[in-house]
Amino acid sequence: MLIEQRSYDFHPGRMDAWLEVYGRLGMPASDRHMGPSLGCFTTVIGPVNRFVFLRGYDDIDARDTGQAARAKDPGWQEFLKEAGALGALKYQESKFLRPTSFSPVRSEADLPFERTLPGTGMIVDHRTYDMHPGKGGAWLDAYRDVGLAVQRRHLGQLLLFATTEDGPINQAVFMWAYESIGDRERRRAGMEQDPGWAAFRLRHQPFLALKQQTNQLLEPTAFSPVR
Repeated sequence: MLIEQRSYDFHPGRMDAWLEVYGRLGMPASDRHMGPSLGCFTTVIGPVNRFVFLRGYDDIDARDTGQAARAKDPGWQEFLKEAGALGALKYQESKFLRPTSFSPVRSEADLPFERTLPGTGMIVDHRTYDMHPGKGGAWLDAYRDVGLAVQRRHLGQLLLFATTEDGPINQAVFMWAYESIGDRERRRAGMEQDPGWAAFRLRHQPFLALKQQTNQLLEPTAFSPVR
């Protein structure tokens, strides 16, 4: 599966109106023609006025075919008209991701999303780790062999773990869901006390792989299939 992640930044005060139009017109048109949605979110902590959404495809040709079909859909054309009149968008970014061997979503067979997280709320910790060239593979192996099991014991529900295929290279992008921000803090505090987490750090630190780590906390939109 190839996953397209898009991030849209909005002028202050205009995002909600744009999301209403997208939820009413743009999302249904996209669902009719594009690959399956892997979630739609807005930022709670991080760059404000940001919309992050993901879709999966068999390959880039399937994505291009879907876009061509959607462009002819009257619903999509109406979306472009109404959304464009808002003048809401400030910046758009797209990157293509390839799920790792241990990602819970690797193909359409892993969809639709099934929630295993307790409660009804959802906050998603979306992380992007930039690696020094040539060192990301060793870090990912250490995470797969040691770190992942520790995090599964303590953290919420893993939604996705992927690396960049196109766009900024040498990145790992992953998403953990929690019931709330407080739930995230409690779970991460427990993880820090686990000797296995210390062992993971000892395992990967000699690689000096990590160049930069960024995260943003997201919440699902009303029309997100992941919520």
